Amino acid sequence: MLYRLSLIAFSILFVFIIFSLIGCGGPMINMTPEQQADMLYSKANVLHNSDSYDEASAHFEEYVKRYPESDRADNAKLKIGNGFFQQKKYDEAMTVYQEIIDAYPNSDATDQAMLFMGDIFFAQQKRDQSVEAYQKLLHKYPRLCIPIAISAQDRINAMKDMDENLKILSEGSEDIKDNAQYDIADIYYTIFRDYERAKDEFQQVIEKWQDSELADEALWRIGECCWNIASRQLPPRLSSEKLSAYITLTETLEKYPQLLGIDTFKLNAPWPAGERGDNYELAYAQVRRIVNKYPDIKEMRITDFLPENYKNAFDSWFYVIAKYSHTDTASAAPERIARSLINLGNLYYNMNMRHLGCAFYRESLMIFPTPEGHLGMSRYYANITSVSGQGWAYRRAFFHIKQAEDMTPPDSPMANSVSWAKEWMNYKMRIEALERSKDRR
Repeated sequence: MLYRLSLIAFSILFVFIIFSLIGCGGPMINMTPEQQADMLYSKANVLHNSDSYDEASAHFEEYVKRYPESDRADNAKLKIGNGFFQQKKYDEAMTVYQEIIDAYPNSDATDQAMLFMGDIFFAQQKRDQSVEAYQKLLHKYPRLCIPIAISAQDRINAMKDMDENLKILSEGSEDIKDNAQYDIADIYYTIFRDYERAKDEFQQVIEKWQDSELADEALWRIGECCWNIASRQLPPRLSSEKLSAYITLTETLEKYPQLLGIDTFKLNAPWPAGERGDNYELAYAQVRRIVNKYPDIKEMRITDFLPENYKNAFDSWFYVIAKYSHTDTASAAPERIARSLINLGNLYYNMNMRHLGCAFYRESLMIFPTPEGHLGMSRYYANITSVSGQGWAYRRAFFHIKQAEDMTPPDSPMANSVSWAKEWMNYKMRIEALERSKDRR
């Protein structure tokens, strides 16, 4: 999922740059028709991946109109239909899918359209028509030799399993109803990838069978549902005075950890020992101002500032630890939380929000230390040497590289990343030393 989000971020930046250049009247003159077609398709695809379905559809329609013989015309139509599907505009989606089947009978896009038509019937609870749509794919590929036919058969089997589980819920023994409910939720999650419906079904397990041996797993999966829903598009840029204060607070406390031991930051509290105006005294004053303005800020997490579905995902995983601490699921939750924080840290860092990205790395290390978290921190400190004390920032960067190195087996793929980070840091220090030497001449 991180790869998908990072790819979206890169694609948006790339398309923005190219279209900005085109808007300046430069490269468009030298672009071939093939390049112009690629740019139009790329722009539409970026809009689609960022959930701007209406805009994306308009550009895909233009692409199909201008390049009807293109190898990607069928995929452009499929993206239009999928955009309608994602917005639950089922009638419009069905119309587009049928157009694909009629216009491109031998295309892979047609197979996808046939499968998605079955999914729409299922979403509308038209079971017979759904099975009929899937059966058309099985008649086309009777030996189940390709993934699309396997997917169709899996859906038919899943619907049969769901009917059996629904029967258990209405007529079966009480001691197996929690399993039936969990299986229904899992079918929505695994087979149909309907994360909204799956989340609601997993929630039924929590509400009706709190003491079930599946309750911890259901709560975990609710977090996964929320994460997948949130990850369908790039997270928004986060900006608020309180978030800025939170980032400043965490960075200051990391630089001066002795401030953590101070119980109160009241305005009339005594000043710490030190010369008026020294860095420690100024840090104390800054922390005091922040805590007095936002009394709850010391108990907050960086995840409290995230959009709803991301926040709900983390809340679910944290609740697994608190509610079901004795389970294997709770034991796995800290690493899942930490790696998700790193994913968001990388994403925001690449969106040029470095301080925010660092806040995610820092919190990940507090929950479950990983080499990836330490490398994220080292990259951050290496890149702030121009605005922070160089000696301190470099020491922090090398500290995190060393921590990552100590946690990494020497023959693992991560070892190459650690080695590259160390070499890059040494190279950066030499270059900056040469630049400072040149400036002093």
